[in-house]
Amino acid sequence: MFTRLLARGRLGNGSVVVLSGAVSTGKTELLNALVDDAAATGAVVLTALATPAERDEPLALVRQLFRTPPQFGAEDDLAWPRVTDAEAAPAAPTDTGTAPADQLSTSAVHDLWSAIDTLARRVTVVIGVDDLHFADVESLRCLAYFGGRVRASRVLIVVSENIGHVGTDASRASWHTDLLRQPHCHRIQVSPLSPRGVAELLDTRLRLPVGTVTTTRWHHVSGGNPLLLRALTEDAAAVARQPAGLAGLAEPTGPAEPVAPGEPAEPAEPAEPVAGTAFGQAYLTCLHRGGPDLLQVARGLAILAESGSSASLRQLVDADEPTVERALDLLERAGLLERAGPLGTGRFRHPAARAAVLAEMSPGERSHLYQRAARLLQVDGAAAHTVAAHLVAAHHPPGPWAFAVLCRAVEETLDHDRLFAAECLRLARLVCSDDMQRATVALLRLRISSPSAEVDPLTAAEHQVAVQAALGGTNREIARILHITASTVEQHLTRVYRKLGAKGRADLRSTFMQFAREDLD
Repeated sequence: MFTRLLARGRLGNGSVVVLSGAVSTGKTELLNALVDDAAATGAVVLTALATPAERDEPLALVRQLFRTPPQFGAEDDLAWPRVTDAEAAPAAPTDTGTAPADQLSTSAVHDLWSAIDTLARRVTVVIGVDDLHFADVESLRCLAYFGGRVRASRVLIVVSENIGHVGTDASRASWHTDLLRQPHCHRIQVSPLSPRGVAELLDTRLRLPVGTVTTTRWHHVSGGNPLLLRALTEDAAAVARQPAGLAGLAEPTGPAEPVAPGEPAEPAEPAEPVAGTAFGQAYLTCLHRGGPDLLQVARGLAILAESGSSASLRQLVDADEPTVERALDLLERAGLLERAGPLGTGRFRHPAARAAVLAEMSPGERSHLYQRAARLLQVDGAAAHTVAAHLVAAHHPPGPWAFAVLCRAVEETLDHDRLFAAECLRLARLVCSDDMQRATVALLRLRISSPSAEVDPLTAAEHQVAVQAALGGTNREIARILHITASTVEQHLTRVYRKLGAKGRADLRSTFMQFAREDLD
């Protein structure tokens, strides 16, 4: 398409091309390739890069376009404007009788366009602007003016923009509302690489044959995101002790198979992608370039670890449904996330991505979010061990509400993860508020430590009897407190001893007394 539009531009039919896509999907690379191709055909290229630091500086981007007079021939007598001079021209007064601050007059904007149009009568002009979503408002106004007049000129405007920023600022909306509806404006959607595109890039950059299965894994981990794919190759180079970067990955390493004289060696197929330091840094770069909403939602997903619903995610990041859904959609379109999982919020394509997001947060922020997530999951009806996992990850004593959840988590995980059960019991002990709760923890501790304990947990009735026995109650006292017979108490205790691996009432009592002494210490 661009080649055709460039050819039409040489004939005086200019156009605007917008390269639109999610963060780090290759828009900049494509823009650079297009303007380089244009320059190779003899066109004069004017380029600019918009940055967040200059977003609020009037005409910062336009100054870049006019910073240096173009050189295109020996007889170069073109009068090239200085934007600082044009900037001094006052804008027309508004209805209130005052001129907007830092705003060019229409005549000043026209003078800038006239300079470009005069140049275009001698040679085709291509204006390339990267990261347009970071442009200042006045520069956008100038570009919109230029774009409205290129149709009858030898000027092409090519810009790249992140769809995550489009429509989020009303002051910058005129670029789309006033210009992109015009027939000479063309939008090209830039998407992540397909599996075939990943295979071609690996084959070209790594110079290695890549099998179908391996290609699928590289595509899955990177999501087709060129920046992440490049990072994976850098991590692969580090593992193989090759120079970092794609340029240094020309040759495979490792012992070579013997080959006959004169025959080329067959390079070995690359191993599974390794997501290391470069991958983690690239992932965080994508999130930060995507904007605060993407970063915050990614952090919420990293904390919830696929255990929360969309509602709990919204509450955790303190954002409304449209904001969260938009962020999830953008994360998926950038290849940073896959919208899957039982609750439909999304999941990371590789554990290294989640690890990088968690590691970037401060310990205090992680702890706060884990505690908040645990409470939200408990209200949402999540399993006790799921809630407890977040409490354990918080590395901070929870509130009194967590006692029952932690005790249930011990029962749920005791038979297959005693270390986690013991950690839940440690937290439960920290929030005990009375002797009944201390006795409960003591009984659970006895069950964890006893090698002869059974898998089946105590029933509610057995638990009540065991607690009273641990507190020192006799069968008659327990029967009176629980309104049951002494015979029933004895039957319950028999099952309690068997399930906990206790030798008798003395074990229950001594475990509780030891626990009480430790609390005093």
